[in-house]
Amino acid sequence: MRKRNIKLNIFLNADEKKILDSKVKKSGLNKSEFFRKIILGYQLKEQPDERFYEILKQLRGMAINLNQMAKVYNSNFGYVPDYDIESLFKEIKKLILDLQEKYLLPEKKGVSNGNNKTMEI
Repeated sequence: MRKRNIKLNIFLNADEKKILDSKVKKSGLNKSEFFRKIILGYQLKEQPDERFYEILKQLRGMAINLNQMAKVYNSNFGYVPDYDIESLFKEIKKLILDLQEKYLLPEKKGVSNGNNKTMEI
């Protein structure tokens, strides 16, 4: 059964529709998701460009490679010193999470980490 079964119709003029379409496109959401996020009090962020996703993909690949290296190192030498591969892996993982938080995850209005490029709604 459908979770959301209440349909709303709204009337806009041409300028309002153009503004709405622009904001929906910038957010990367569909119109239903866009309205639900606003209603629930989220401050929407603009969808990052393709360069962001390429950097994120490269960072994930580096983190996976480092994790595999750490596993080999562990199996051959028994441990990974804190200052070695493991600490670098943790830094890359944190960078990935920070990028996701800054650019991708919506947040409730009034809560800010100071780095977000939010959309004016």
